[in-house]
Amino acid sequence: MNVRYWPVVLGDVLVTCVSVIFAAVLCVDEASLRLVIPFLVAAVVLRPLGLAVAGVYGRLWRYSTRSDFAALFGGVAGGTVVLLLVAGYVLKPVWGPTFTPAPVVAEGFINLALVLIFRFFLRGAEHYEGDVNWRKTGLVTGRKGLIVGAGGAGVRACMEIRENRHLGLSVAAFLDDDPSKIGRKLRGLPVYGPTIRLGDVVKSLGIDEVIIAIPRAPEQTVMNIEALCHEIPVPFRTIPSLRDFLETPPEVARSTLKLPMSMPDITAQEIEEVVRVMQSRNLSIGVRTVEFERLIADVAQARHAIAVTNGTSALHLCMIASGVGPGDEVITSPFSFVASANCILFERATPVFIDIDPVTLNLDPAKLEAAVTERTKAIVVVHVFGQPVDMDPVMAIAERHNLTVIEDACEAIGAGYRGRPVGAIGKAGTFAFYPNKQMTTGEGAALVTNDEDWAYLFRSLRNQGRDKFDGWLNHSRLGYNYRMSELNAAVGVVQLRRLDEMLKKRDDVANAYARALSDIEEASPLQMVPTTTRMSWFVYVVRLGAGISRDRVITLMETKGIPTRPYFSPIHLQSFYRRQFGYEPGAFPQAEAAGGSIVALPFHTNMKAEEIDVVCRALKDVISEIRREMNR
Repeated sequence: MNVRYWPVVLGDVLVTCVSVIFAAVLCVDEASLRLVIPFLVAAVVLRPLGLAVAGVYGRLWRYSTRSDFAALFGGVAGGTVVLLLVAGYVLKPVWGPTFTPAPVVAEGFINLALVLIFRFFLRGAEHYEGDVNWRKTGLVTGRKGLIVGAGGAGVRACMEIRENRHLGLSVAAFLDDDPSKIGRKLRGLPVYGPTIRLGDVVKSLGIDEVIIAIPRAPEQTVMNIEALCHEIPVPFRTIPSLRDFLETPPEVARSTLKLPMSMPDITAQEIEEVVRVMQSRNLSIGVRTVEFERLIADVAQARHAIAVTNGTSALHLCMIASGVGPGDEVITSPFSFVASANCILFERATPVFIDIDPVTLNLDPAKLEAAVTERTKAIVVVHVFGQPVDMDPVMAIAERHNLTVIEDACEAIGAGYRGRPVGAIGKAGTFAFYPNKQMTTGEGAALVTNDEDWAYLFRSLRNQGRDKFDGWLNHSRLGYNYRMSELNAAVGVVQLRRLDEMLKKRDDVANAYARALSDIEEASPLQMVPTTTRMSWFVYVVRLGAGISRDRVITLMETKGIPTRPYFSPIHLQSFYRRQFGYEPGAFPQAEAAGGSIVALPFHTNMKAEEIDVVCRALKDVISEIRREMNR
């Protein structure tokens, strides 16, 4: 048991002593009082032990809920039952005919009342390492504040502000992502949530200032909340430490928004599902994973889906299932994330690149057949940015040459090719769910296939090579630990149920971008081709005009608080591939031209029209500035 809980254990021992004495005074005559001592010794040992078994000592009583008090009741009740058995079978020979169960039961009720009082005391008095001392905050007086974070730092801020009336700051509410706190009251104040509702809460309560009191939160989480404050706009303070809080004046939202490059669309539903999984104690290959796989199969209209850790592992398993090995060749695109080629190298085969179509930016089927040799084993097509490859000619060539087609649809979940969803058009396909994707599981991916034998193999390979009927620690083949956790699957289940809604929102954002960019001649959005019956927007990219330095655009946009990214640097020009295979610039001119001129703009599901306008105005200004520099 952690050292920090020993004072609480000692407190329970003291409470037990008091409850035994009270029960003895009430139920035992004076002549028998000395016989209470053996029972007291048993009680001070068994009572805390019962509470420990019930998990009472691992709980934070400052944030206690009904389940915590239910565990407390169970621990006391269990201890009472054990003490009855000890009294009846061990101590009865000492007590003789004077023993009756009544004193033991009375002691149980008294003990329950006292431990409840003790916990309510702990609820108000518990302090933990990392709590922040908020005295002398120096906050602006006469303002209504909203504290983001109903944890230790947030609660402490509220208490200290209340105790220092001279500050003149009124805390109106808390905002938090924890579903067990949302809707409750903390220190008499309502807790709203999740944090994505920040704008609604600020508006409805008339908040003058936001205090971000989550000093231990990931930096990206804090940045996302700050971006929301800029968007509203509302002045805010970010409080990573007491010193920063004291010395830094509140930042007032600027007209130029500090935009995130991407942002996952997480709601209270996803958070609640994760909490349910944590409460179930089943954290790997459980009902959420099964449900997640069923929903993924439905999206791809495939017979089978297998959840794995990430898109790279999914592609690796496809190479194994395809029988790819040393001496084999696999044809793929040089314009992609590097994993689509690395997975071929994992099995000691050779990636063979062919150039891309300049419009779709996908592998060009017209160049495919010329790359096929007697060593070619498979084709990995990549549906870049969510636009499907022209699959019919690819499948026809593969059939003529008896080649396996793998779809890297890691950027294209929900995309449609001639009315068919991508993923299971080939022998197998992969989807990935990193936080910047159309939907997320945090980290995670899935394989889809209509081949039962491949599905069986995938399930074995992801689980250390165990077959369905292998015994514990028996392994039929070389395998890997590529299992998705139940926590990731729980997020994915909710996201998949919302997938159509999120894809529609992303489509709306993309259309808004297209309208806003229509008067910028030197920034051309990605074009949808007739074979694409449903676009699944992964990122939003524009192709810059001739002479416009992509790197210069990225640098100047950053000075305006707007992040942009290069997508993609061609794989064959990555330093490793140049050393390994001797590639030089000029090998694949279309991929290289795209890699040097395409830039991704900020893009996410809930992006606002005002944000899009800021991005496009900034891009127009930056391009104009670069043109002026070129003309000097």
